[in-house]
Amino acid sequence: MAEMRFHLLGPLRIWRGETEIKLGSEKQRAVLGMLLLKAGTPVRRQEIIDAVWGGDEPDSVINLVQTYVGRLRRGIDPDHVARSGSSWLAGLGSAYEVRLDRCEVDLIRFRATTAEARRAMSAGETLELLLRALRLWQGPCLSDLDHLLKGHPWVRAVDHERIGSLLEATKIALQLGRADEVTPHLYAVAAAEPLNEVVRSWLVLALAASGSQVEALAEYDSIRGRLLDELGIDPGPQLRAAHLQVLRQETAPAPLYEPPPPAETAPWPSLLPAGIADFTGRGELVDRLCGTLAGHGPGPVPVALITGQGGAGKTTLAVHVAHRLSDDFPDGRLYADLLGTGTRPADPGWVLTRFLRALGVPPPAIPQDPQEQVDLYRTRLTGRRVLVVLDDAGGRSQVEPLLPGSPTCAVIVTSRSRLSGFARTCSVDVGLMEPGEARSLLAAILGPGRLEAEPEAAAELVRLCDRLPLALRVAAARIVSRPHWTLGRFAERLGSGGLDELVLDDLDVRAGVAAGYRRIDGAAQRAFRLLGLLEVPSFAAWTAAAALETAVESAEELLDVLADARLLEAAGPDATGHNRYRFHRLVRLHARERAVAEEHAATVGAVLTRTLAALLALAEEAGDRLPSYGDGPVRGRAPRWPPPARVRERLLADPLSWFESERAGLVAAVLQASAAGLDELAWELARSIRAFAMLREDWSVLEQTHRAALAACRHAANSAGEAAMLHGLARLDRHRSVRGRPAGIGRTDSQP
Repeated sequence: MAEMRFHLLGPLRIWRGETEIKLGSEKQRAVLGMLLLKAGTPVRRQEIIDAVWGGDEPDSVINLVQTYVGRLRRGIDPDHVARSGSSWLAGLGSAYEVRLDRCEVDLIRFRATTAEARRAMSAGETLELLLRALRLWQGPCLSDLDHLLKGHPWVRAVDHERIGSLLEATKIALQLGRADEVTPHLYAVAAAEPLNEVVRSWLVLALAASGSQVEALAEYDSIRGRLLDELGIDPGPQLRAAHLQVLRQETAPAPLYEPPPPAETAPWPSLLPAGIADFTGRGELVDRLCGTLAGHGPGPVPVALITGQGGAGKTTLAVHVAHRLSDDFPDGRLYADLLGTGTRPADPGWVLTRFLRALGVPPPAIPQDPQEQVDLYRTRLTGRRVLVVLDDAGGRSQVEPLLPGSPTCAVIVTSRSRLSGFARTCSVDVGLMEPGEARSLLAAILGPGRLEAEPEAAAELVRLCDRLPLALRVAAARIVSRPHWTLGRFAERLGSGGLDELVLDDLDVRAGVAAGYRRIDGAAQRAFRLLGLLEVPSFAAWTAAAALETAVESAEELLDVLADARLLEAAGPDATGHNRYRFHRLVRLHARERAVAEEHAATVGAVLTRTLAALLALAEEAGDRLPSYGDGPVRGRAPRWPPPARVRERLLADPLSWFESERAGLVAAVLQASAAGLDELAWELARSIRAFAMLREDWSVLEQTHRAALAACRHAANSAGEAAMLHGLARLDRHRSVRGRPAGIGRTDSQP
C-alpha cells in the first residue's frame, strides 16, 4: 500500500507515496482536519458538524459529512477503499477514526518526539529532541483553514502544545548558551501569537543571550506599543522582568519561580476527603484499580479512569481506593473536585495554585503564567510518590495540566465521559450495583435486622432505587432519620413521590441527572424529554426516529449524545443487529418531569401515538411474513406510522428476529396504550403479536396483552376491540387445551 502522510502542523497537506494530493473543497479539507486532530481516536459526526458548520448547518448536513468522508477515502487511498477494514479512515457507527497503522501524521510524530525528549538523560539531548519536534511545524496548526476552524478548542490545544515545547526548549537553550538555535522558532510563534507576552518575553531574553541586545530592546518596544495600541494595557510582570534583565545585561535567564526545596524537606500533603465507613461491594473494581496503581514500574504515569452515570458511586470508589493506597504513596495524596458537570467547571490554573501551596510553594513564588505553573508542579512531583485524584472531570482539557510528569506518581480521574488518549490507562465503568450489593448497602446503613424484618419491602426499595448507590444511600438515610417509618411505608412514598423522596440535605438524585441534562444542547434535551415518555424497556434508533419525527441517522446522533452524557445506557445490539438503548428508572423519571414542565400536552400525546403507530405498522407487517394461524385480516381504526421502506426492509428481513427483539417492547406498548386510554392502538397492537406468540407458544404474552387491551376496550365501550380480544383469548384457551395445558385460563365471564 502506498504510504499516506498527513501534515497539519501548518497548512494541511497530504501525500500518497511521493505524490501530493490536492483537495478542492474547503469544507472537505476541514472535515479531514478535524479527524487528523484526533488521529487514533474516534471523532463523532456531530463534533465535525459543530466545528465545520458552526451551528449554521443545512438540513442535509449528515449526508454532506458522509459524502466528504467517502470522497476522502476514494481520493486519498483509491486502492483500498473497497476493502472492509483496510481503509485508513474507519467508520464506527456515527463516528470516524484515522487509523495510525495505515498512515503517518506529523502531529503524532511531534508528540512522540517531545515525549522522548522528556525521557532523555541530559539537557543537551532533551534540547536536540525538542528542536527536532519543533522543526515539524510550518506555521500554526491548520493555518490554511483559519476562517473555518480558527479558535476551535482542538486547534488551540495543538498550538499550545507547540508553545509549551518551545518554551521548554528555550529555557534549556539559554542555560546551555545555545539561544540562537531557538530564536527562529520564537520569531515564528511570536508572529502567529502577536499578543502572547510569555512568548515575547522569552524572545527578548533569547535575542539578548544571542548577543543581539539592540534587537531585544526593539522587540520589547514593539510588543509594548502593540499592547498599548490594541488593548490599552502596559506589559505584564514577566515581560517587564525580561526587559529589566536585558537592560542589566544579565546573560543567564532569571528564574521565574524559586527553586523547590529538597524532596526530603517538602511537605507531605493529604487532601483526600474522608472515606465512607459503610463502603460496600465493588470488590473486583477495587482490586483492579489498586493493582494498576500500586507497584508500577518505569514508563508513563499510570492513570486510572473511573466513569459512570451520576450517582453511581465514582467519587466514593476513587476515594476508597486512594485511602487503600496510602502506604504506596507516602509523599502525598492530592485531591481536587473539578466540578465538570456543574455550570462553572474548575479552572485548572486555580487547582494548580492550590496543589502548589499544598506542596510547600509560598504564594509569592507561584508563577502567573499557566505553563510555568505546570512546570513548577511537575518539578515538585519529580521523584516523589504522590497520588493525584481528579474528581468529576468535564474533559481532557481540565485533566492534562494536572497530570504529573514523573512515573513515580499515579492519577485517578472520575468522569461521566469516557475520556481517552491517556497513556497507561486503566478504565473502569461503574454501573448499577448487583442486587446483593444493593441489599448489603442498605443493611450497612439500616442494620441487617430491619431488612430481615421486611424482606419484601427491602427488595422493593432496591428496585425503586434502581440499584443506584446514591439513591440507596438517600433512601436509607431518610429512613434512619425517621425511626418510626417502616421500610414498607417509605417504599410506598417512593413509589408515588418519585424523585422528591430522594433528597436529603446536599444529597439529591434529581440534581445529578439535571446536571447532565443541562450540559447537552437543545435538540438532545428535547430528545431526552420525549423519549422518556415511552415505557418500553429498551429501544432502537428507528423507535427514537418515530418519536422525534426525524430520520434514523439523526436519531442515532441524538442517542449517542445522550449516551455520552450518561442519560441513556447503550444496551448492545439486538437480534436484528441494531444497537439498543435504555433509560435507568430514575433517569426516566426526570425526563418525564422535564417533559411535563417544558412540553405542551398535545405534543406529549402526539409523541406517544406516533411511536405506538410506528410499532403497530411494523408488527403487522412482520406478522404477515410469519405462518398464518387462521386469523383473517382484521383492522381497526388505529393510526399507522410506517417507517421509510428502506428502514422497514432492513428491520424485517428476518421477521422472527424482529419480534424477538421487540417482544418486551410490544408488551409494554400494549400496557401503556391501555393505561393512556388509546384503546384502538391497544387492541390492534395486542392482536399484531398473535402470530409470533402462537409460533413461540408464548401464552403469557398473549394473556397479558389481550387482558390489558380488553379492559381498555370495555372502559371505552369499544365493542369491536372487545370482540377481537375475547376471540384471541378463546383461541389461546383452545391452543393450550390441544397441547395438554389446563383449559379455561383464557376465559372471561362474558364469553359465550
